Formats: sequence, C-alpha cells, structure tokens
Amino acid sequence: MKRMEKIRLQKILAEAGIFSRRKGEDAIAQGRIKVNGETITEQGFKANPYEDSITCDGKLVKIQPKTYILMNKPAGIICTCKDDEGRTTVLDIIKHVDERLFPVGRLDYNTTGLLLLTNDGEFAQKMMHPSGGILKTYSARVRGVVTKRTIDKMLAGITVEGIKYRFQHVRVEKASENNSSLVIGLTEGKNRHIKILCQALGHPVSKLSRITYGPLKISNLQPGDYRHLSPKEIGALLHTSGKAPVAKTRSGVRRGRSR
Repeated sequence: MKRMEKIRLQKILAEAGIFSRRKGEDAIAQGRIKVNGETITEQGFKANPYEDSITCDGKLVKIQPKTYILMNKPAGIICTCKDDEGRTTVLDIIKHVDERLFPVGRLDYNTTGLLLLTNDGEFAQKMMHPSGGILKTYSARVRGVVTKRTIDKMLAGITVEGIKYRFQHVRVEKASENNSSLVIGLTEGKNRHIKILCQALGHPVSKLSRITYGPLKISNLQPGDYRHLSPKEIGALLHTSGKAPVAKTRSGVRRGRSR
C-alpha cells in the first residue's frame, strides 16, 4: 500500500484486523469511528492510515503486518478473543505475537483440530463465506453403527428446527458394535452442524476433530501447537476459494503449545 494513498475506512478497519468490511460498515454507521477527531458516518469516506489519526471507540487504529496462523486447537479451549467466565481462549495459547488476532470461524469447546487465526478481516471473510466453497474435513466418532441408509440421509440433508443440514461427503472408516468412526466433509459450517445432524439421525457425536481446511492439513502439529502460514499456503487457500491474492504475509514461523 502506498503511504500517500487514501482508501475506504471499512478497508482500513479490516486491514487493521478490527472488523470484517461488513462489520466495519456497521461501526461507521454507529458513529464509532473518528478521523482526525471528527466522527465519520459516511460509508464512502476515505482516509490515509499512515497520515490520518483514525480511532475506533477512542482507540487508535493502526495497520498491522498481516499474520496468518494455523493452530491445532486442543479440547477445552474457547474459540473467542476473550471469555467472560475466565476460561482459556485460543488467543491465550499464542505467545510472542503482537498483532491483534481473531479466530476464523469457530470450533466447539471440546472440538479439536485445525483452526485458522488472523488479523486480516478481509481474508477471514473470504474463508468463511459459503460462496468460497472451501472444503473442511472432520474426523468424528459417533455412537452406534452408521448404515448406508443413514449416510444417504446425511448427504441428502435433513431439516432440524427449520434449518437444513447436510454433508458434502461422508464415509465410515471403521465401526464396532457401539461406535462408528466417520470422515465428514463440509463446505459450509452452521453452528454445531455435525453434532446436530448426527444427533438427529440417532448417532450422537462423542469425539470431533477438524483435520483439513482446504489444502491445509493438521499433519504432525500437536494439540496446542501453532505455526505461521507460508505465502504459498495463503495463496493456495485463496485459490481454492476462487479469490484474488492478498498482500504479502509477514515472514517467520513460530511454534508453541498450551500448558
């Protein structure tokens, strides 16, 4: 970005990792954004993030280096930036990163596996939007023996409380008398999508982990460990979603583990 270039406020807020563009527009409409001390409510207003003083709720807005992290989320961790009950969040695990990160989507409290975190609101929006069609794969252990007839229902979809749930693909990896291990693929992620659908078909989920996110795999990353994505991996994600590339990421790889 050229230092003299003026860009739309909602893009600046997204570049700073504060909001997605849509939520940035809401913040502008609510009068939460000031430029050089003046409250701005005009959606098309442009500013220079390097020369103008921009604040959100009184706090200075600064463009941060783009940061993209892949974490193997452990069980018992909250996928939020903070928790009113004082429980450990995914951000509590990450050390030695100054940027203001947030999770891209959510995994349930006891769901483990691949989670993306970033400070790039525009990137996060592209990853989460259903039109991107990014396939996420999950390993699930459910109670009971899952039959072909049940799999057909999972693929066709069922409606629960007015909401339709379906899987893009599903296969049984192994089964015993009491449990089945499934591999499930989703290109969308409604709240508790897998658990609601399996429960409704008589197969409550006892264990769930996300093992791929588009071209990314959890590989040998241990629970609580994380690393920075490479520019190649970010480009592959964006290519998978059919979107244009974003700005260059910061370099370097860091690892850590929850204690």
